[in-house]
Amino acid sequence: MKKIEKVLSVISGLFLVAMFVLCLLQVIFRFVLRISAPFTEEFARMSYIWMVFLMLPVLESRDEQMKVTYFLGKFPKKLQLIIYWIMSLCYVAFLALLTIGSFRLVTSSTTVTFASTPWLKTNYQYIPILIGSVASIGFVIFRALRAKEVLNHEQMEYEV
Repeated sequence: MKKIEKVLSVISGLFLVAMFVLCLLQVIFRFVLRISAPFTEEFARMSYIWMVFLMLPVLESRDEQMKVTYFLGKFPKKLQLIIYWIMSLCYVAFLALLTIGSFRLVTSSTTVTFASTPWLKTNYQYIPILIGSVASIGFVIFRALRAKEVLNHEQMEYEV
């Protein structure tokens, strides 16, 4: 699991750098060279999509996604565990729907392409959603199996 997390983190970092470079190129092309280069905008957008959805499983594995646990901490320990499991199951169901939808979009036959890159089909922008949602399901299940540890860690973190 740590190896997958590390690989996804590095790849996401590379997409962040690519997005920065593409945005910088867009500014240089538009304001310095006075040339229209719409491919930079499209590839920057694609880099952003890849970065976000490949970081989702990394955040899940580290348990660093944004959440509100104020009310959860008010319940007794057993009820906290039950609520945590219910929330995890709902999240896995949502990720499963995301996986199915992105799989359908990736595998659908379409002739729709990006405006400035006719060789690049729009289907490709759903690949990171498919990868990220499948990997996230694994990390959410893994974390849910360790629910007692996770809840104890969260409680200790907020008591300090």
